[in-house]
Amino acid sequence: MKKTLIALAAVAATSASFAQSTVTLSGTVDVGLEKRFSGDPMRMTPNRNGTSNWTLSGAEDLGGGLKAVFQISTSFNSDTGTVSSTDGLGNNGMFVGLTGGFGTLRAGRPVNTLYGNAMFANGTKGVSLHDSNSVVSGNATASAKTSGASSSVYVPNAVQYHTPRFGGVQVQLEYAPSESAAVGNKAGTGVAVRYDGGPLSVSFTNYTGAKAATSTLKSVNQIAAAYDFSVAKLFFTYRDQGGLASDQDTSYALGVTAPVGPGALYAAYNVNEQTGSDGRTIIAGYKYSLSKRTQAYVNVARRNAAWLDAAVTAAGGKANSSSTGFGFGLQHNF
Repeated sequence: MKKTLIALAAVAATSASFAQSTVTLSGTVDVGLEKRFSGDPMRMTPNRNGTSNWTLSGAEDLGGGLKAVFQISTSFNSDTGTVSSTDGLGNNGMFVGLTGGFGTLRAGRPVNTLYGNAMFANGTKGVSLHDSNSVVSGNATASAKTSGASSSVYVPNAVQYHTPRFGGVQVQLEYAPSESAAVGNKAGTGVAVRYDGGPLSVSFTNYTGAKAATSTLKSVNQIAAAYDFSVAKLFFTYRDQGGLASDQDTSYALGVTAPVGPGALYAAYNVNEQTGSDGRTIIAGYKYSLSKRTQAYVNVARRNAAWLDAAVTAAGGKANSSSTGFGFGLQHNF
């Protein structure tokens, strides 16, 4: 739940237009304990159910149905107090924009179009079976094998435009200049067509991150869908990464959530195609709602031996071996 920090409409000295402005402080604090694999010690970890952050957001009514909007969200590690990323302020997304009958235009460091149209089985990160800072396949979102086109949740130096919805259909466009004069460097682009109507959501996304001339990375194509049966909601995400061999270029995820008691059960099955045996991860968990703003959670995850990750070996795990992890924690939203 968001709590208004500043309500400028209450300031008597403001003008009529200025009185329509609001600034809101909101955020999340999430911390828990987890054991990642055999031989790894129990450790305290942040952000396994949600990203700990503080967020300032606001809007100003400009009249005629037009509004100016902004957001500055900064994530942090709730167990140590350190900032989660070297990006510093706004590392959890930052933009300013306009919204109205024409749609929404925003610029800054927003969620990238590819990630924004993936369908999640739960919205948690799950148990980390990789290095402690990585985003694992706890989400029902297939992870493309690239460091340039899609690995970042947020895209810097980006302009995005979302059309109004027509019969549940929306087109989303993204442009991120390379900001380099070097010959061959390319800007990042993204385009998505999404439908949301009743219990069904489905989207197609083509995305290419800004890259250097020497990069061989190509665009990612993604198809994602979700259907709500009331008793359970099913999710599917499939990605194809251009520029890779046919036995290494795809990844997909299947997921399900179901309300149970005062909370929800979730599970996901994720596959990353790679040479030889594919990397596979299974995750499951339960989120118990103590209130509308507070959740306790528990999750487990297992990945097969084929999921290659040098960071596990460096942390004391066995190379080419399967891993099982578990964790639990508490999250509060304000």
